[in-house]
Amino acid sequence: MLDALDADAVRRWYRAGLSALEASRAEINSLNVFPVADADTGTNLYLTLASAAAAADEVIARLDLAEAATEIARLSLLGARGSSGVILSQLLRGVAEVLAAEQLPPRGRALTRAFERAVELAYAAVSQPVEGTMLTVARAAAEAARADGSDDLVAVVTIACAAAREALDRTPTQLDVLGRAGVVDAGGKGIVVLLDVLEAVVDDREFVLPEPVIAVPIIGPHDVGATSPAYEVMFLIDADDERIPALRVALDGIGEAVVVSGGDGLWNVHVHTDEPEAALAAGVAVGRPHDVRTTAIGIDDGADAEQRAERRLVAVLALGSPGLALRGLLSRGGVHVVEAVNATSVAEAFAALDGSELAVLVEASADLEDQVRAAGAARHVIAPVEFSHVIIESPMGLLSAVAVHDAHRPIADDIAAMSRAAESTRASSVTAPTPDDLVAGAVQETTRLLVGGGELVTIVSDAYVGARVADQLAVDRPDVDVNLLTVDALGSVVWLGVE
Repeated sequence: MLDALDADAVRRWYRAGLSALEASRAEINSLNVFPVADADTGTNLYLTLASAAAAADEVIARLDLAEAATEIARLSLLGARGSSGVILSQLLRGVAEVLAAEQLPPRGRALTRAFERAVELAYAAVSQPVEGTMLTVARAAAEAARADGSDDLVAVVTIACAAAREALDRTPTQLDVLGRAGVVDAGGKGIVVLLDVLEAVVDDREFVLPEPVIAVPIIGPHDVGATSPAYEVMFLIDADDERIPALRVALDGIGEAVVVSGGDGLWNVHVHTDEPEAALAAGVAVGRPHDVRTTAIGIDDGADAEQRAERRLVAVLALGSPGLALRGLLSRGGVHVVEAVNATSVAEAFAALDGSELAVLVEASADLEDQVRAAGAARHVIAPVEFSHVIIESPMGLLSAVAVHDAHRPIADDIAAMSRAAESTRASSVTAPTPDDLVAGAVQETTRLLVGGGELVTIVSDAYVGARVADQLAVDRPDVDVNLLTVDALGSVVWLGVE
């Protein structure tokens, strides 16, 4: 168990937290009914933390804890997505401020102050805070830590985690839309996931990735409210801190879900509005906006309203291909799997998909690519659809592509990012007649893959073999993080990927 936090503990928290959010992303998305039922909170939290975690190893290797915490908080601000991501970036900023000011290695009381500062900044970022959200869950954790008053790091984290879980369970009684939907708050669930990871880190034990249970809200998007704003507008802005209150007032006048986080001249702005041009003009009035993203989100509650544009992520795999064993993992990642029996089956599957954009991951095969191109053209005849595809060489490349998928960026950028992720994943597989042979072979093959470098190893296997491989790698290669994904159908095969 850890007596105090250090740079390596922060690194492990970020890296394991990212894996946990990835594993929980589909579940958190399924809980998302507030403020807009657009099923992206899990994705936004994951992408926000990913913007920092990707640089965590490099940053922490050359900086001390104070500098590393500050730099990683800055990176999460720059990469924040959605209102939940902007709030998360502000929570991380608050933690970083306190850790950076500590003269001694941070123990329990220092972490309590960090929690409190995080909550203070997060509430300040939200123009109209609502109880029963991730703010409430974070505040409950901070208040419980303060009430305990301990300087024992493990005790503080344990108490904060327990309070956060209890607060999450109460969210349906605090926010009417959650109660009517029969779900807990999506952002609050994300906070609990990250605190659970921190508890594992300070306990100095391996974090077991959660097995998500997809929620099915008993109300749909049309039941959330009479109308929803048509657009989500986000941008970074260089502006003097004293001008930010005026920006918040202006955004409140034209929209809702206003969150403005940051400081020291750099801010991340989020608003839901029917007037995206006015939102940007409000930014121009106080500073220099940049990295502007506008996404159609609104759904009118009327019977004749058109559904908003939706990008569907599809994996087309040959019948009987190894990738089909990943069906459960892919479905949890929001992927629609098509088994390509023939060109007709692919065309029929595409025709049944709604949405105005199809991002398609295709198993490497000339025949399959031809089928997908033809099916995409046929789908466009039925209804206009923007269609793009990526050729995937291995099951592990498929998982890497899915991990970076982001439906909120332009489809060309999304396709490019998925293609880069798939191509940069060094993949292999091991088969053996016995579990002992599988473990030994997988460890040996992973060592070979790591000769070319890498910081994250992904293992796909049955639970028993995968856990043994992960345990052995923790001893042999403590410098790399291990992401274990279990698939019961694999039997005597282990798939490996290194990034």
